[in-house]
Amino acid sequence: MTLLVLLVIAVAVIAFAATRKEPVLRMAEGSSQHRTYLIVTWGLFLLLAIALPYILTAVSGEFMVGRMNRALYLAVAILGVNLVVGYSGLIALGHSAFVGLGAFTAASLIMDHGWDYWMTIPMAMLFTFVIGVLLGIPALRIRGLYLALLTIALAAMFPTLAKLDIWGIADRTGGVNGRNIEEEIVAPGWVQTILQIDDTSDQQAIYRYFIIAFFTAMAFLITRNLIKSRPGRAIIAIRDNETGAAVSGVNLPMYKTITFGVSAALGGLAGVLWAMNSAFVAEQDFQFAPLAIPLLIGLVIGGVGTLEGSLIGAMVYVFVNEWSKGVDDSIGDAGLDIPNLEKLTPAVFGIILILVTFFAPGGIAGFGKLLKRKVVQIIPQPPAGAAVSAPDPGVEDVVPEPVG
Repeated sequence: MTLLVLLVIAVAVIAFAATRKEPVLRMAEGSSQHRTYLIVTWGLFLLLAIALPYILTAVSGEFMVGRMNRALYLAVAILGVNLVVGYSGLIALGHSAFVGLGAFTAASLIMDHGWDYWMTIPMAMLFTFVIGVLLGIPALRIRGLYLALLTIALAAMFPTLAKLDIWGIADRTGGVNGRNIEEEIVAPGWVQTILQIDDTSDQQAIYRYFIIAFFTAMAFLITRNLIKSRPGRAIIAIRDNETGAAVSGVNLPMYKTITFGVSAALGGLAGVLWAMNSAFVAEQDFQFAPLAIPLLIGLVIGGVGTLEGSLIGAMVYVFVNEWSKGVDDSIGDAGLDIPNLEKLTPAVFGIILILVTFFAPGGIAGFGKLLKRKVVQIIPQPPAGAAVSAPDPGVEDVVPEPVG
């Protein structure tokens, strides 16, 4: 029922935006009206983010909060894929291995060395960054489908390597049985007072949500600053025209390897958040089909080359996929008797992918920006103090000099 209401609202917004010839709001960039618009927009988003775990807990308890946490750390993993695929233009499909490395690193440091989750985050990110740089070095010599094949091979080998009974690997990863993480994340008393929660499992899931949401926000903020910086512009230049970027002085080997490293570090962070949410890691969770393909699907659905697309894609994949599993029950409750309907429910998610591909080729984020421009128009302004040159004179403005 809730999904139906959201669908009706989305259709109404799209219909309203499609019929507009002029935007409802038009404002100059940097003006007081623009600043008010940003404050109100981000304020509403922040209020929704704060209220969301309480709403989900009231509706379905700990389960849906856990689904939201999963969407958040998958958004971090998709952001890592986006950095390489969307912003660098390289085809890398093996980030499930980096997520697994981060998760197993956290589990091993906690259970074998007595660390806590907070200490494992920088170590897991550093470890996966180094592995990403090492992977980026051979990637300098190959591109296109061959690079995709290399990263797929890494993702396919990782689950097997994680359960090898040599060099103590299986002892650290748990082998085929996986590994439980016994450290519990319990909110201190003063945090429970601020968040208005107690010691029950459902309420502690809210605390985990805010922790995962904080690190997710930090990952997006740091990535945004990277993209807006000079190295970020060099990365985008490599994507748009590699030869032109090299001629302009961009150090291709350095930026490619660093991009791979930062992307892998984001995957490592996602792995730690995964372990933090589930308190259990196993090699079958990080196989190519169950994880690497969903990361790519989330990237395409959300929008390649957009920061918000990583979050949107993760949300759509987790919640629409969850909803599609119960379609047969919903139709049965409506009194419709369709034989073998439960075998067709996986096709619901496939149909949604096809619709997004045809009607929103830029992803949901790109489609949302198109609708936003029909409702709100931000007029860019030149930087303060910048000299605005007069337009070149036309042919009719040129007066010929007299001869002689």
